[in-house]
Amino acid sequence: MIEIKHEKLNIKGKYRCIVISDIHSHLERFQQILKEVDYTTNDYLIINGDFVEKGTQAIETVHYLQYLQQQSKRVYVLLGNCEYALDALINEDRLCQEMLHYLRKIGKSGMIDQIVFQKHLDLKKENPKFLQKIVRDSLKNELTYLQSLPTSLETNDFLCIHAGIEKKKDWQDAPLSSFIEKRDFQKVGHCLDKYVIVGHLPTSNFYKNQINNDIYFDEDKKIISIDGGTGVKFISQLNALIIEKDDQGLHFKQHEVQPLPVYQIKKDYFVEKKEIHKVAWPHFEIEILEKKDEFSLCRVLDKNDILWIKNEFIYEKKKHYYCLDDYIDAFLSVKKGELIKVVGIYHNWAYIKYKNEIGWIPIKILDE
Repeated sequence: MIEIKHEKLNIKGKYRCIVISDIHSHLERFQQILKEVDYTTNDYLIINGDFVEKGTQAIETVHYLQYLQQQSKRVYVLLGNCEYALDALINEDRLCQEMLHYLRKIGKSGMIDQIVFQKHLDLKKENPKFLQKIVRDSLKNELTYLQSLPTSLETNDFLCIHAGIEKKKDWQDAPLSSFIEKRDFQKVGHCLDKYVIVGHLPTSNFYKNQINNDIYFDEDKKIISIDGGTGVKFISQLNALIIEKDDQGLHFKQHEVQPLPVYQIKKDYFVEKKEIHKVAWPHFEIEILEKKDEFSLCRVLDKNDILWIKNEFIYEKKKHYYCLDDYIDAFLSVKKGELIKVVGIYHNWAYIKYKNEIGWIPIKILDE
């Protein structure tokens, strides 16, 4: 059973600390970012929850974190809502049917699914209680590890916690759900006189008319949000917050890994700048006003914004239409010879990242 555990860490003198959140079983991204920031055992490394599920290497990620902690006492791994939910689904008998539903609908690439594949289990034939027991027995060591994780880590200069804390001085006096599932922390804030570093909600949610997965610094509220949307967002990145302390004080840097293919522009392309609209969680339901070959003119029902959405990003469910994920209707100007990252190619158009902007350009100007 998972219990609330608040830990404190007194760091003296100069130091470097790397904080990473919401790895979501993307072990290769995690290993790559550690390499790119030149992580060593002299650094403090904090993993701020949600390192499992929504990716294909959940078990391997747990084992790698255990390895890192064996190599250095300066590595701290915190609990997230995904670790909590996973432990409950596997360990609580009453949730055996729920675990089966999770496997079929949500967790098709998570830790439980890995065991189902390894053991050649048939979801249609196995009794739910028997299936749950096999998974539980197979993941005994991993579950023990999840149950040992602290909920928060507070240092002299900052507090790391997965989702947030309540806005009161005795913030520790709160239910576990408040620490690992809180959704309004960015809006409400906290009472501490130090920075609170969180993950849980992708930072792109906080940018009104941008798809931007960079670390979000709110200096006024002393909140630093670092979830780059890995495993959750169609366009995502894994972020590392680098905290350095010297005689002058605290310094923050960020580094990100975003494995997208790079193309070169072969001719100038110019479009007049227009007002940009964004479709974002949780407002995905749309009304199609006019359908054309490549883009459809749509209205976002909850916001009444009117914008052109690429047809491949529209789907129908129970006679309602939705946008697949966060979406931006920007069309970008680019110059010959410049390098851009390509999110995807859809018929005659490429969805790209250029100078930290997301938008559309025709594929005919891409160098093959």
